[in-house]
Amino acid sequence: MENKIKSKKDFFAEWLEKLQQESWQLELLISGLALYGVFLAGDFIRSLDYYWQVNGNSTYNGIFAFLIILLNISRTIFLINLLTHIIVRGLWIGAIGLRYVSGDIDYDELNYSDRFTKFFKKKIGSFDDYIERLENFSSVLFSFTFLLFFILLSFFVFNSVFILFTVLLTKTILANSEIRDKVFFISGLLYYVLGIFVFIDFITVGGFKRIKDKTVGGIYFWIYRFYSTISLSFLYRPLLLNFLDNRYTKGLFFISIPMLILGILISTLEFKSHEYFPTFDLGDRAFNAASEDIINYRYYDDLREQHIQSSKRIGIIEDRKTVYKVSLSQYEVDKNELKIFLEYERNDTERIKTKNDNIFPYNESGVDFRFRNTTVIDSSYLKLTNSYTNDIKKSMSYGQNPKEDSLLIAKYGDFSGDVKDLQERITESLAEATAKFDRQKSIDIKKAFLNIYDLRLNNVDIKDKLECKYYIHPNMLEKGLLCYLNIDTLAYGGHLISVNKPYWGKDLTHIPFRKIKQNQ
Repeated sequence: MENKIKSKKDFFAEWLEKLQQESWQLELLISGLALYGVFLAGDFIRSLDYYWQVNGNSTYNGIFAFLIILLNISRTIFLINLLTHIIVRGLWIGAIGLRYVSGDIDYDELNYSDRFTKFFKKKIGSFDDYIERLENFSSVLFSFTFLLFFILLSFFVFNSVFILFTVLLTKTILANSEIRDKVFFISGLLYYVLGIFVFIDFITVGGFKRIKDKTVGGIYFWIYRFYSTISLSFLYRPLLLNFLDNRYTKGLFFISIPMLILGILISTLEFKSHEYFPTFDLGDRAFNAASEDIINYRYYDDLREQHIQSSKRIGIIEDRKTVYKVSLSQYEVDKNELKIFLEYERNDTERIKTKNDNIFPYNESGVDFRFRNTTVIDSSYLKLTNSYTNDIKKSMSYGQNPKEDSLLIAKYGDFSGDVKDLQERITESLAEATAKFDRQKSIDIKKAFLNIYDLRLNNVDIKDKLECKYYIHPNMLEKGLLCYLNIDTLAYGGHLISVNKPYWGKDLTHIPFRKIKQNQ
C-alpha cells in the first residue's frame, strides 16, 4: 500500500516537473487572454460604476466604493505585470533562438579591456545564466501578479464584512436602539484593532507567529484563524508561503505593499497649468465662487455630449459623468421654454421623509430579488380600498338589512335592485377613487421633491411656475424631474439659474444660460 502511494506521489511529482518545464506556453497563452480581458474590463468597470452612481443604495456605498477601487487597482496591476511578463517571455524566447545560432558569449572574441571583461563576466556570466534569470523572473512575475490580486481581494472582503455586519445590526435588533452607535463604535474598534495586529504580522512575514509563548501564541492563533476565514486569505496562503520560503521570491513580496501604494499614488497624478483659469470641479469652493462666470459642460445636455464627442476625436477616453444635481437642456436657448432636469439624489429620500412623513414611497430601497414585489402599500390606500371591499361584502346581503341598503343607495345611487349591478357600481367607484388617490400621491411627491430645492431665475423663486414630470435622463439614466419653464417674457441675453438644497451649504450653484433669437 505504501509503495502504491509512494509511486503515485512520485508520478505526480514527475508530472509537475515536466509540466513546469513547459509552463511557459501556458503562461503566454493565459497572459495574452488575460491582457485582452483587462482591456475589455475597463468598459465593464465604468458601466458598473455608472450603474451604482445612479441606482445604488447609500447603505452599501462603502462596499461598492471598495469594489470599484479593487477592480481599478487590480486592472492596473494585471495590465502592467502581464504586459511585462509577455515582453520578458518574448525576450527569453529570442535569447534561446540566439543561443542556437551564436552559442555562449565569447568574451575573448569581443577583445575588451581586462576591466570591462571582468565586469561583464561577473555581472552577466554565461549566456545560459542570463536565460535562466529571464526564465525565473518570468515565472515568478506571473504568479506574483495573482498573489497581489488576492491580497487586494482580502482587504476588500475584510472591510466589506464589517460593513455588512453594521447593516445587519441596523436592519434587525438595533434598528431603533439608542445604544446602536456605541455598539458600532466598540465592535468597529475591536474589529480593526485586532485586524491591525494581523496586518502587522503579515507585513513582518509572520512576526507574531514566531512568538514561542504558548499563551500569547494560542490567543493570536485564534485571532489569526478568524481573520484568515473572513478575509479569504486561506485561498492564497500556499502561494504566499511558497513565496516566503525562497530568498529570491521573498524580495518580491516585500515590495508588494509599496507597489500597491505607488500604484494608487500614480493613479492620482495630474498635470496642472493655466494658473488663472478657475477650476471646473463641481462642488469645489472655488468653482462655486466663480460659477456665475463658468459655462461647465456638466450642467448642459447639449454641451455634455459635445464634450464627450470632442474628447473622442482627439483620442481621449472621457468617462461619462452623472448629472450633477441639475442640468439645463442647452446653454443657448432659442425657444420660449427652458427645460430643467432636477436629479433625484440618494439623500433626497431622507429629506422628503423628514418633511413629509405622511407621504408613503412607491418602493422600498435596498437589495432584493426581482421576482419580489417591493411596492409600498400605505395605510391611507388600504383604508380607502377596505371601505369599498366592505361595501362589496354588504352587497351580498342586499335586501336583508334596510338600514345598510339605504346607505349603499345613498353612496352609489339608485339602481335596479340587482346585486350584480350594485357590485359593478362599487367596483367602478373603487377604480375612480384609487386613480384619484394615485394621481394625488404623484402630485404630492413631486411637490415634496421640489420643496427641498431653492430654485431661482435671476434671483426670483420659480418653483410654482414649473411644470414637472418624472423623467429618466438619457445621459446615464439618472432619475429625477424634468421641469418646463415658460420664458417667453424673458429678455434676450444672459440669465442665471440658481439652485441650492439645505444640506449643500450656504453657497448657491449658479448655472448661466443665454436666450437667443430663433434661427440666429
